Amino acid sequence: MAMQLGGSGVKSDINVTPFVDIVLVLLIIFMVVTPLLSRTLDLAVPPKSQETATDVVISDQLILTVKGPDTSPHIFLNREEIQGGPDGVKQRIEELMKNRRDKVVFFQADSDLPYSYVIQVLDNIRGGGAEKIGLITDEHLDVSQVGGGG
Repeated sequence: MAMQLGGSGVKSDINVTPFVDIVLVLLIIFMVVTPLLSRTLDLAVPPKSQETATDVVISDQLILTVKGPDTSPHIFLNREEIQGGPDGVKQRIEELMKNRRDKVVFFQADSDLPYSYVIQVLDNIRGGGAEKIGLITDEHLDVSQVGGGG
């Protein structure tokens, strides 16, 4: 390297050493992180079945459906209409949960019902002794027309 003696001029050479240090650090970081990003979890997904499971409802299941406009909704337990609104739901669920080992109730409600009414029905299902509540989200499935008794 040539040495500058004296001189009042500005040094116009680029100092590359800090740039090389930063690039090497980034290269090491990417070399360490890249194998971690490519890790996958091997899953064995079962093949899609041609049968529709929605047509079959076991008679032992309890499916509670709330249908109708928000002014006077109708509540069905499987195919049986429950009178008395949400309070009738609590009494009917209490009767059915006394001798059941699996305290599971499936619940479906129309999307145009008020949220507070749906929550009130869910609270009464839980108050009737149901330990687990399964939500049915398929809008095209009408469980009040399919299925067994309660």
